[in-house]
Amino acid sequence: MSRPVRCEYGTSLCSVQENQKLVVEDCDPDRVADELRAANFVREGSQFIKRRTRLRRRRSSTDNEEDGLQVLTARIVEDTLHVEPSDVVGVVRLLPGMSVQIEPKVDWDDVVRMLLTVYEIERTDSPYGIPLDEMTAGGVDASRIIAIFAINYVQGLRTIKRKGFIRNLEIRRRTGFEGIGSIDMSQTLLNQASGNPEPTWVETQVEYSNVVNETIHMAGKLLLRLLQQTPHEQAHPQQNALFSMVHAEVEQIEERGVRSSQKRLGAYRRVSLSDLPRQRHYYQRALHTSRSILASTLLGQAGSGPEELLVDYALSMNSLFEDYTQRVLSRTLDSLEDIDHLDELETVECESEPPVYPFEGNTDATYYPDHLLTDDKETLAVLDSKYYREGKNPAHESGSRSRMFSYAYLTTTDRMAFLCPLYHRASLDVNRADATVDIVSPDGEFSCETYESILREYLLDVLAESYPELEVFDAVNKGMLCLDTATTEDLSRIEDVNGPFSIANPSSFANKIISAITFSTRGPNKLDLENGGGWTKSRLKDICTEQNDDGSPKYPSDRTTCVPVYNPDGNDDYGTITLFLIRQADDGSTVAESETRALL
Repeated sequence: MSRPVRCEYGTSLCSVQENQKLVVEDCDPDRVADELRAANFVREGSQFIKRRTRLRRRRSSTDNEEDGLQVLTARIVEDTLHVEPSDVVGVVRLLPGMSVQIEPKVDWDDVVRMLLTVYEIERTDSPYGIPLDEMTAGGVDASRIIAIFAINYVQGLRTIKRKGFIRNLEIRRRTGFEGIGSIDMSQTLLNQASGNPEPTWVETQVEYSNVVNETIHMAGKLLLRLLQQTPHEQAHPQQNALFSMVHAEVEQIEERGVRSSQKRLGAYRRVSLSDLPRQRHYYQRALHTSRSILASTLLGQAGSGPEELLVDYALSMNSLFEDYTQRVLSRTLDSLEDIDHLDELETVECESEPPVYPFEGNTDATYYPDHLLTDDKETLAVLDSKYYREGKNPAHESGSRSRMFSYAYLTTTDRMAFLCPLYHRASLDVNRADATVDIVSPDGEFSCETYESILREYLLDVLAESYPELEVFDAVNKGMLCLDTATTEDLSRIEDVNGPFSIANPSSFANKIISAITFSTRGPNKLDLENGGGWTKSRLKDICTEQNDDGSPKYPSDRTTCVPVYNPDGNDDYGTITLFLIRQADDGSTVAESETRALL
């Protein structure tokens, strides 16, 4: 752990990074103990623990984790208070008048992007509670906070729309010849007996206006105001999109007849999840976020400058990183399926926290790997998300390493990977086993873009072991298929030795490659090439007719096809051609090899 941050007792806002110790100096031990209890810390032995409700229930959680998300641990040492945050980010109240701002290990923009990525998923069973502070007096960037507010608010409303708004059914009776509903026959007969021929209708009206829905509506209106008032230079890059999303949700609430008033703000702030019936607990995220918005905004006051209210919030980065990684894995797998012209990946999926049982017929003992890459019943790789500090190698940690080996043994796979934000790419061969542990992490500074890119590389590498044609499809997707009369639709015939990718006539095949390049807008003219392309043609023919040491053809034409891909940026002299040769081995498996040649 890095050196602790020190601050004086009474400092309004102290900033530390995740897992970094904070030392508050010049404290009165007896007074601080009482203030910790007042700030909702619970004493456990010599420590004081502050927890937040864990809105995301992990299947792999221990009993202690189920008690709540541990946010801060405090210990009184003489006249100092030693505070240690866990892997959370946010602003958490430490003592009356003192709060701790916990900064993420990665950049805040990446935290917001992770949230946006996770919350694009329509399955909304993995919420994060984020009661946030508002505005900038304490040094907190408003655009970060408002963006996270908006993301949580929209996803909370989507959950409610899918599962149903709280509503009341009101039964009303109305007498007249025109009505909607059913007729109250007894009352209608009494009407007629008294000389009134009009029937009495029983009308059922659905009423959505209640204090819970009004609370969420009021929070939405305030959130729109915050999104509008943020100065342009401080606005989040996706501010307009977030505003549109929130505006659409608020409009749909109003379409149900829900209205809110600032006069009832006190009642709105008192609404809690415990006021709802158990079957309505899916209101959790929307209500939690709405109450945070209401608590962090001063209404009806002007001229006092930015608000300085601080409201506790804590975002579990461990959970967020795991959910973000799962979303990226699933999305990447979908993108690879889109370029799979042989539909080989139809049975491949990446499961999140699947149960793995070590004993036959016993479901009490269970492992839950973070991610499992499977093909039908075969496990291709087991993946574990590790949101570790910079420079920490997860393979060096005994507990993580032992669990990973257990996962691999139980799922009978020889591919394992730790997915980390702040290490570097590495590959470790396991002694006395034909197995590999990869550490998948960007080299250098973390960003979501680099992390997503390296995850794609890893998935492609694992899948290509079973489906080598996938690397060919990926190369075509990135470059240009350069074969005259062949298109990407023909890639479904990549294994047909009598099809468009046949090399039975190497000279004709080479001519088709050169023609496709020279007639394209990306390649040079034929006259720009040596001998009008004759030199290139000769090199291509040499590859297709290459022989083994025993004189046998390396690429027999009755078992080999070839997909040429042109890369105009391959070198300074008009680019390169890569020949992907797909050969059927004697045992029936497919082998893909590549040979790259320059045009000049």
